[in-house]
Amino acid sequence: MRHFIGAVSAAVAFALTGCTGTEDSFMTEAEALERAEQHIADAVAQIIPAPSVEPRRRLDIPCRDQAGRDDGLYQVERRYWLHDLPVEDNRQTFDTLYAYWTDTGYEIVDDIRDRAQARALTAHSDGFTVHLLESVEGELSIRATSPCIRTSESPSDT
Repeated sequence: MRHFIGAVSAAVAFALTGCTGTEDSFMTEAEALERAEQHIADAVAQIIPAPSVEPRRRLDIPCRDQAGRDDGLYQVERRYWLHDLPVEDNRQTFDTLYAYWTDTGYEIVDDIRDRAQARALTAHSDGFTVHLLESVEGELSIRATSPCIRTSESPSDT
């Protein structure tokens, strides 16, 4: 009976949030931005030699309800190019972040390290998703995405 009540509670909570992603309604936009940046900074700090980072366009991604409609919540995403890393060391960079993320409790949700180019590694922790990506030209980028939150763009009735 306890499992049934837990399942019903989870279903009701999901229906009330209306976000197909994870919602953290208690996190402010500023907190989400700070935590996204911290996930990136912590990962980049593991990479040797230390890369230079170049910000890419910032994104706020609309969340969708179960019917696929915007629900007024957003995920904030921050993205950076990683420069000054030898392309021949890209596999080692992926292995380094895989080890760091698994050692610090991240859940690896996508692991495509075993190809010659266009690798990808995705990890999830505390509602945030962090991606390390390699372009077909060998350029690396990293991005962090928050759970669904209310932002300055959210309507006041969400």
